[in-house]
Amino acid sequence: MVTKTFTLIRHGKVNGEPALYGHTDIALSAQGYIDLKNAIEKIHAQLTVDCIITSPLIRCATLAQEFSIQHTIPLQLESQLKEMHFGTWDGVPFDHTNNTWQQLEIFWNSPFLTHPPEGETLAFFAQRVIQAWEILTQKNSGQHHLIVCHGGVIRIILAHILQIDWRNANLFKQVHIDYASNTRIEIGNYEGALPVVKWIGVTY
Repeated sequence: MVTKTFTLIRHGKVNGEPALYGHTDIALSAQGYIDLKNAIEKIHAQLTVDCIITSPLIRCATLAQEFSIQHTIPLQLESQLKEMHFGTWDGVPFDHTNNTWQQLEIFWNSPFLTHPPEGETLAFFAQRVIQAWEILTQKNSGQHHLIVCHGGVIRIILAHILQIDWRNANLFKQVHIDYASNTRIEIGNYEGALPVVKWIGVTY
């Protein structure tokens, strides 16, 4: 039976201090680049990648584009798969957020009820990610699609296909998606097929 296969891979460690990196276009660290490159190569060696879909942010897109050219694999930039936009907190090192730490804690504990100043609501973030996912599943007719994206994006997709409440803060606190880890989802190529999660957050 033909199966639609999606491997979701989070970008590698970024070249910056600990912070909320949403739409901030920060590059990978040297080690982050190596880890992501090795992970993508191993995935491709195990199951040939037919198409690469990537967030346009450089921590995802740079290596995705390089790999696409190297292996002559079609590449699609998908802006809907960017990480959540954290507004005025975006890209600001945690060590520099003393005046807003209480607001950050409130957000982490109830992300659906509050949102970063000038940033996205969790509802809007989830809506755009789910919409992009639904379109991608329709376009896949039995190929292996590699999706290079972000931890928040992967959590929302998992919550959507497993019918878990994405408004629950525990989704972001307790589901660990490490740098350069991959999550595999398979869907039978027939009407009404349910997505099957083969693994979550595997690292090499």
